[in-house]
Amino acid sequence: MFLALPITLLTLLLLLCSLQQPSLASTTSLYASLWFRGSDAQEASAEYTDDDVFQQAVLNVTNTYRKQHNATSLAWNESLAEYAKEWSERCEFEHSGGPSGENLASGYANTSASIIAWGHERIDYDFAAGEFSEETGHFTQLVWKSTSSVGCGRTECNGESGETRNAPGWYASRFVVCEYYPPGNVIGAFAQNVQAEVPEDEQPEGPSDPVVPDDDGDEGDEGTECPQGGVCGGAERIGGSGEMGALWVAVLLTCLGAGWGL
Repeated sequence: MFLALPITLLTLLLLLCSLQQPSLASTTSLYASLWFRGSDAQEASAEYTDDDVFQQAVLNVTNTYRKQHNATSLAWNESLAEYAKEWSERCEFEHSGGPSGENLASGYANTSASIIAWGHERIDYDFAAGEFSEETGHFTQLVWKSTSSVGCGRTECNGESGETRNAPGWYASRFVVCEYYPPGNVIGAFAQNVQAEVPEDEQPEGPSDPVVPDDDGDEGDEGTECPQGGVCGGAERIGGSGEMGALWVAVLLTCLGAGWGL
């Protein structure tokens, strides 16, 4: 029922709830920016359908996060991209077990939103401890300093069901697979490879994609765990009816955080 609410009403509810709790303003902005970046559910984003735009989105968003965390930019690796594409075509939402580092996402409106879901895990990462966590493994691979190249692929799986074809999604979204080399998340090497955000004047050269937030909110803030209704720990978005479902989840989480008890 809620998914059928007009988009204007859902957007209004989201803004009203954020006004009740100013500390959630940054979260509301993140939800909105991700949603509007690919909100046309009738047509897949060019970041999915055009190979060049897809590659550029991967590099821009990935290297913006790396720049913020004092890591040099990654180069595109065509061999990794071919491997990632082949694995994505299986539509199996599980890791391939290959020799490179690997991140998975499915059901997001565009490529940028998929990668931002991984990057958003940084709000839960303990930089002081410098250890691996399943809840933040996508983020740590994303900004791993020793990694030098990336290659990604995507496939329109549309939530196909079956014993193996289980990648969640719906029309206009894609199952995204990214491969990294050398692989990150090496036990015992987190302290030197995953650095906290550094001031802009100390960041290395690289892109600054405006869709990437430079501050995801304070660690532990209720309602900021995942952008765009995502299940960030698995880089997999909650199933539903396209972007309307994503916006409704944003409204629900924001209003609950504001104490409205919807």
